Amino acid sequence: MTIAAGAPEVTSNGKPQVLYIGAEYCPYCAAERWATVVALSRFGTFSGLGLTTSSATDVFPSTPTLTFHGSAYSSDVLAFVGVETNTNQLTASGTGYEPLDALTPEQQQLLQTFDAPPYTSQAGSIPFTLIGNRFVISGSSFPPDVLQGKSWQQIASALSDPSSPIAQQVLAAANMLTAAICDLTGGQPSNVCTAPGVTAAASTLPSA
Repeated sequence: MTIAAGAPEVTSNGKPQVLYIGAEYCPYCAAERWATVVALSRFGTFSGLGLTTSSATDVFPSTPTLTFHGSAYSSDVLAFVGVETNTNQLTASGTGYEPLDALTPEQQQLLQTFDAPPYTSQAGSIPFTLIGNRFVISGSSFPPDVLQGKSWQQIASALSDPSSPIAQQVLAAANMLTAAICDLTGGQPSNVCTAPGVTAAASTLPSA
């Protein structure tokens, strides 16, 4: 996670906005979505989340995950936009993946601005998460291999066991994202933002 110092805050209907850009074929997106859903569920409610897997022919093949395509998010303190640019199905030519959600011109501009040095180590990495134009996450916060060989139900169940490797990785990433969001919401809701794991993560957030 890096900081976008001096950038104007992005809001939607007066709420700070979290923008996620990824693709269903991407194994690193597959991992990051679990942490993103856990974190954002602390602030609001998802509906219409679908189940999918990453590409069967990429690294970490067929990693079980969720998809933001066709989903909606409701929160009193936060806005979320999730964009999945491609499916996990190869095109007929086999040179890429079938298109899915199109970026708006504004989203394309944000991606070009913040998914590049000095905000990220290399340009064009996905998954890309922009938290209110203040914090940038480029790439996965943890390696997808911890999810390999598991089903969606096994992953979801493991999140309830703090001693499981899956929970340790996903919840650590979710706590960092939660702490960044709390920085934008003024510490609301307080029961979320004062949780021990979140306050510990907050102490490691980058600063300008």
